[in-house]
Amino acid sequence: MRYRRLDLNLLVALDALLSECSVSRAAERLHLGQSATSSALGRLREHFNDPLLVQVGRRLEPTALGLELLPKVREALALTRKIVDAPVHFEPAQCTRQFTLVASDYIVAVLLPVVSRELARVAPGVRLSLRDLPMPRDGDVVSEALDYRRSDVVIVPQRRLNPAYPQVPLLSDQLCCIVCAQQPQFAEGLSLADYCAAEHVVREFADGRNLAMDAVHLRELGIERQVGVALESFALIPEFIVGSARVATVFRRQAERFAQRYPLLIHPTPLAFPEAVQVMQWHPYQDRDPALAWFRGLLLEQAAQLASVQRVLG
Repeated sequence: MRYRRLDLNLLVALDALLSECSVSRAAERLHLGQSATSSALGRLREHFNDPLLVQVGRRLEPTALGLELLPKVREALALTRKIVDAPVHFEPAQCTRQFTLVASDYIVAVLLPVVSRELARVAPGVRLSLRDLPMPRDGDVVSEALDYRRSDVVIVPQRRLNPAYPQVPLLSDQLCCIVCAQQPQFAEGLSLADYCAAEHVVREFADGRNLAMDAVHLRELGIERQVGVALESFALIPEFIVGSARVATVFRRQAERFAQRYPLLIHPTPLAFPEAVQVMQWHPYQDRDPALAWFRGLLLEQAAQLASVQRVLG
């Protein structure tokens, strides 16, 4: 559709190009080839009679007009989404959408299997796409997941939430320690001296940053662990504990699952850590999307059931 000689589909491309300042990243975001994205940029430049993006050193930078257009384009697209996503009657059994959720592999392991089974029962046409937490731009993993990765829901630790997006507490857990059951020195528990002297297995982002709650809390206390192995996945941690004298600090729900499959002991941490609260967030323009509202309710329902079972077993 054209409006005043501009193909309105180009507004989506303009948003991606000005946001990413890169033709290749914009192409990936738009699910287009680089040549098609370059062609879209050429048509936009012709319409606005402005280069919009110019080469500065090794990267592209928006022109003054580009900077002026970006917030207006985002506002126009957000309004368009509200119109398209206007409330309609929603029937889970008839839904054929894909829901994209971003969360750590801890959340994926402890919560998403039961969510997936419930979806198969009540909404068999729904597809679930699960993605790991991305490396955040400027420390903001929420906007990275919702604005740049176009995800429907992101689940993050409470300390990393973004107050600009709707939010609701989803799940809480406590940290504990896991050790190899075949290590006699840890049979009776872990003292703080043991904890500090042992090598640790930790989870880190691909760029080497450790933003886990235990790492942040220990830094605040001035306690430095000896890191023996750093991994990008919680799920691989037991493999590097078994057969060694290493220690890992993990969430209790996940530790209990690990102990069912590996020869591990679960011990309380030798120092107090804050309760770990996981928060669900989504984009404001999706607030009234009936399918996503139903999906968020399902996540809350299954998380509440998980907490109820934990209280009974505890």
